Amino acid sequence: MEAGPGDGARALQRILRDLPGELRAEEPLAPHTTFRIGGRAFALYRPATEEALAEAVVRARTHGFPWRMVGGGSKLLVPDRGFPGLIVSTAGLRSWREEGGQLRVGAGVPLSRVARWGAWTLAGIPGTVGGAVAMNAGTKHGAIADQVVWVQALLPTGCVRTFSRDECGFTYRDSVFRRLRLPVLAVGLRPQGWMDLTPLLAERAQSQPLGLPSAGCVFRNPGDGRSAGWLIDQCGLKGARVGDAVVSERHANFICNLGHARAADVLELVDQVQGRVARRFGVWLSLELEVVRA
Repeated sequence: MEAGPGDGARALQRILRDLPGELRAEEPLAPHTTFRIGGRAFALYRPATEEALAEAVVRARTHGFPWRMVGGGSKLLVPDRGFPGLIVSTAGLRSWREEGGQLRVGAGVPLSRVARWGAWTLAGIPGTVGGAVAMNAGTKHGAIADQVVWVQALLPTGCVRTFSRDECGFTYRDSVFRRLRLPVLAVGLRPQGWMDLTPLLAERAQSQPLGLPSAGCVFRNPGDGRSAGWLIDQCGLKGARVGDAVVSERHANFICNLGHARAADVLELVDQVQGRVARRFGVWLSLELEVVRA
């Protein structure tokens, strides 16, 4: 669909006006990401129910609008020009119910709450459950896939399907939901047991640049036993800078926003890092960061 921002915003308001939740036209997306970078979307919709989310996605598809989900926005880089379509926020989907030793949580539940409940390997990871499941978020202590029992997701047909853990296709920082762009609505989790999170959170605070906006780790570890951060550090790239985007001095796999970084600055810095590491080590670093595209 060819539409300018104003036309697109008005059309989406018309299409979604009867659905429960909050709809914002021409919404700046920088405040909805941990990078604090990005232009405006035609509209941002925060559904009040899982059913409303599913219906909004179906209507956007039917009318030819690009769409995508945003949870905590912790792994997203939004282009400076914005997004010419609908952003669906899961922030309102925070259902929480314990039953039979398992936990049923909505996609918008913060990972910090789940970590306190008993998924301690997720301690210190920003974002929400839906996004974490889609990218199989984790730390050196484990990944969310270790606790997943089932996942409810929206199919392209508009139907909701429950996937068993084996059907989720979990791999390192990936899943069938990310590969096929299937919106996660709710997740069943099994607890690991209680643990004092204080040491884990302290370790994170010491090793990562938590004082500046970032998207977390930018690159995937290459799988040969070496970490992306180590490779970048060995290339002398800590402190490398393009505009207000800078490779962290504390953790080389983080790119931070010093205040006014643009998406273009981040992408140029990503190119520099990939090129330098490839020339020295013969390794091409794949992105863990997800760049939003229409």
